[in-house]
Amino acid sequence: MQENECFPEIKILVEDQDNDISIHLFKEAIHSTLKKMVPLNFFKNKSYESEFPILKTLVSNQAPGYLTFYYFGKSQKHTLKFFIEMLSNWLVPGRRLNQSMIFSSEFCIPSLSPLIYRLFKVVIHLDLISDVEQIKANLPIIEAEIRLGMDSSYYAKRILEIKGLSIDAKTALIQENIAYLIERKPQFFDYDLLTEMQHVLVICHDDFKSQRSSRHLSRIICIQYLFRRYLFDRLQVQNKRHFFLKIFKTYLRDQEQNKEVLGIIVGFNFLREKEIFDKRHLIRAIQNHIPNALMVENSFIDNRRSPENFCTLYIEIEKSMGEKFTSQEVSQLRKTLPVDLLDSIEHIVHPIFMPRNEEEIMRNIFSLSSQVKFVRDLPQVIINFDEQTYSKLVFTIIVVRVVEPSGASIKELFDKSETFLDYTHDRCKTLGYLRGKHSKEATVFTVKISKDDFIRRDNSIDLNKARQSVVFELLRILGEFRDFNGGMISKQNELLAELKVLLGEETDFNELLLENFFFSITPIVMRTVLEAETLKMFFSLLRETIEEEMVPPLSYHVKTLAKTPYIYVIVKSEERLNREDLAQALDVLQAKSSEIATAYMQVHEVNYNCYLYRCLDGKRQKLFGSIIQKAVINMFDNKVS
Repeated sequence: MQENECFPEIKILVEDQDNDISIHLFKEAIHSTLKKMVPLNFFKNKSYESEFPILKTLVSNQAPGYLTFYYFGKSQKHTLKFFIEMLSNWLVPGRRLNQSMIFSSEFCIPSLSPLIYRLFKVVIHLDLISDVEQIKANLPIIEAEIRLGMDSSYYAKRILEIKGLSIDAKTALIQENIAYLIERKPQFFDYDLLTEMQHVLVICHDDFKSQRSSRHLSRIICIQYLFRRYLFDRLQVQNKRHFFLKIFKTYLRDQEQNKEVLGIIVGFNFLREKEIFDKRHLIRAIQNHIPNALMVENSFIDNRRSPENFCTLYIEIEKSMGEKFTSQEVSQLRKTLPVDLLDSIEHIVHPIFMPRNEEEIMRNIFSLSSQVKFVRDLPQVIINFDEQTYSKLVFTIIVVRVVEPSGASIKELFDKSETFLDYTHDRCKTLGYLRGKHSKEATVFTVKISKDDFIRRDNSIDLNKARQSVVFELLRILGEFRDFNGGMISKQNELLAELKVLLGEETDFNELLLENFFFSITPIVMRTVLEAETLKMFFSLLRETIEEEMVPPLSYHVKTLAKTPYIYVIVKSEERLNREDLAQALDVLQAKSSEIATAYMQVHEVNYNCYLYRCLDGKRQKLFGSIIQKAVINMFDNKVS
């Protein structure tokens, strides 16, 4: 009894036999089993019930051997039947396993809680090594389903119905299809396909199954199984982004009629903990190509299982007016959707807390005031991004202007205008007078703008575009003004717009890729002084480099183009390039800062370092390309050695 002092006193629910010696032995058996399942200080934690249900499994590595399964949790009427049924019939689908021993007890712990607890121990004899391997493969899903079913009689009933206790004709046909594939195509499908079938059918609603044929459901199950298998196998070898996509036309039974829809299955892995991808990302990416595409109601399946770092998703889409999808649309979707989906993976970023700097506001007011010297001077405006809320972007705006005696205040101008900007007044101060009667006034206020219109395809916020929208609206409300801190931004936007027009005249292009490329160019002044034709050539070379594969065993690829007066070099590499060392190597050219432009970006986990050199001397151009080529080779050869 000394061994059990760490556990509280238990009470078996057969009170009239408390003096029977067998009851004391029974209590000893309960204590002994609990010791194998929970730590000695488990019951000292007041919230120990939050750990329920507790499962523990021991599986032999050889055959013949044993599987021992322990369960400890709150007692419910359905638990014993559900527990035995799951272990007997579904650890090895298609075969019923016999229990060598079953130990079950209900008891309470009066000193801790009035609840009744249930403890199970089931031992199953295993004859075949194939059973041992299959049980080990199926255990994670079976344990997850047992946890779900033990907590809820509804889920227990639903799981058992799907698994065949009350099987309908459609589920039987699906099982036949799955069994046929396992037999005919063992190189692709193993018996764990039955486990995948069980999992998918459990998470599907009855309406989902009733509207789809057994062939359709079997197809979803099998493709998801293959995607998950490929992802698991590849992640054992290489921890990089892997992506699979399947698009097919199919039909739904809708009010006694067949309705054509498009089925889309996606499988990919996450590389970081804070990556998010769900239904809204998938739909938005599809609508980039088919704007009138809508999700079929209740057609989305999110098949991800902890602790796996990959997932498979299924969705069906239809057109808003019920039109059929053309072959060209499906073909284009297969070609372009993968890139958009990868770009749509969202990264959670913590919000920034930074109180507003009042000293900076005062300095800005004085700077603007010094620019307003005459009555006819334009209003001077500074627009700064302030913060991001759940649905809004907030900008702080300072306006210094000359106000006539009868002139309206900025707040009055906003009140009169029907604007989408949410105006919040901060302060208004007179800085002095011009010609004795015209006051020079400084107004500080904030505006809020909905961020929905500025979410890019990769779910980042296009702050530049949002600021531009604020500028245009202020021009409409206040009239002409000078954007004091937006001159460089304005020139960049003009050059980018010109570049988009040039590219759009010849071919379709990835606008997100173009913007990321353009705004990564350094020095920043090069985003305003380079010609649009030059940038077009630079970007086109980048696109070609992205399309080209790196030739094994090399983990990099260098592409060069010389076209007077420029030479362009793109370095594609799996690992990051040491740009500081390369910049030092280029110092031998003694080039001016206005002659060299660089850009760096990552596209689907691959690094791209882009270099441009303006020089009329062909020999110096060749030297520029040669320096980069040698530096890249030395960097990666040293890593290999």
